[in-house]
Amino acid sequence: MAAPSHANSMVTLEHRITHPAQRRYRPALLLVHGAWHGAWCWEAAREDLAARGFEVHAISIRGHGASPAPLHHWRSTILDYAREVRSAIAAMGGQPIVVGHSSGGYVVQLLITGVVGPRPALTGAVLLCSSPVNIGAYFLDRGLRRAPMVNLPALLRREPAAVRQALFRPDIADAELERHRARLVTEPPLVTLSSMVLRPRPAACRVPVLVIAAERDAIFDLDIQRETARAYRAHLVVAPGAAHDLMLDPAWPIAAEAIERFA
Repeated sequence: MAAPSHANSMVTLEHRITHPAQRRYRPALLLVHGAWHGAWCWEAAREDLAARGFEVHAISIRGHGASPAPLHHWRSTILDYAREVRSAIAAMGGQPIVVGHSSGGYVVQLLITGVVGPRPALTGAVLLCSSPVNIGAYFLDRGLRRAPMVNLPALLRREPAAVRQALFRPDIADAELERHRARLVTEPPLVTLSSMVLRPRPAACRVPVLVIAAERDAIFDLDIQRETARAYRAHLVVAPGAAHDLMLDPAWPIAAEAIERFA
């Protein structure tokens, strides 16, 4: 169901809630999507987590999913995204657990380490295939080592082959790939640039953190996920064979079980 919308900086966010038949866990979950995605990417995961006994919330950041883009959206930065996630946390109340995927995990890191203002009241944070603490250094290092990388120009054009390589398993059905690909959106350039400048401060984190990695993540590999877990002194769970979009991967139940244990 849709929650009553809340506004932030003249933007009314899509905010979806799935209620459990019987609630087993006190903290609700707030699911935060990554770049190009929206609340839609959590549809199956929301139902699964609710069946496990969680009240589950998912939002779409400005210009994603059913959330409209504000005037001059091209000026949006990662700070705007962080403010919107903070607003969603405040609207929920009750100290939720926030689950951030990919760049959504980076936004969560900025919030829990106090880089973008006072840390919100949370029970914990889950970093799912998350951007690392230092995104710029990560991609620079991969380039210098000539490590395998996604075809970024083709991905920005949302070409099917590039989307498949970056986000999904090679054997994803063409129809399913197209269903997801058609809903991807382009990020404002300042979001990427501001992410290179602002860096989380793991030593300032005051909440428990869980890091969940996909074994075959083509964007943020297993080595950097291990580094992220070490930085936050967090437990690391690896989903075998999984691709970057773990919430849409057959291995999702491994992540869901890890979130349930964490709660």
